Amino acid sequence: MGRKKLLYLISAFAVAGLILFLFIYSPKNENKFILADIKVEIKGKIKKKVAVRKNLFTHTLISRFNKTDTLIFLGESIDSVNVGDNFLKYKDSPFFYVLKQEKKVKKLKYVSIPKSILTDENFSKEWKDSCKTAWRSVVVDN
Repeated sequence: MGRKKLLYLISAFAVAGLILFLFIYSPKNENKFILADIKVEIKGKIKKKVAVRKNLFTHTLISRFNKTDTLIFLGESIDSVNVGDNFLKYKDSPFFYVLKQEKKVKKLKYVSIPKSILTDENFSKEWKDSCKTAWRSVVVDN
């Protein structure tokens, strides 16, 4: 194999390795995921409960109005919802609401906020104030 071909092959492997590293490596920034959860808005109907691990139902498939179906994590709240219930999660709220088929509304936690994030200087002041008042039940003691 010629020297030029060998150099080209090594360069191609280096570029492929760098691209693979960038896809696999993601720094652990817990704040990012929690804030994204709060910012999302979901309106729809619960289509089915989903077990992403064997026999452990933690997710629901939401049939959203005028949008594609969405799989969302509900964790322990999964037992509080049923297939056919209407699901509503407002933007910038850590809660979701379920309109039961019996016409009763349930308010449940969509996301919990650890105190370490609440005390972080980058955490929104508006949300910090809400955590001390209206959102008090979603703050987790660490």
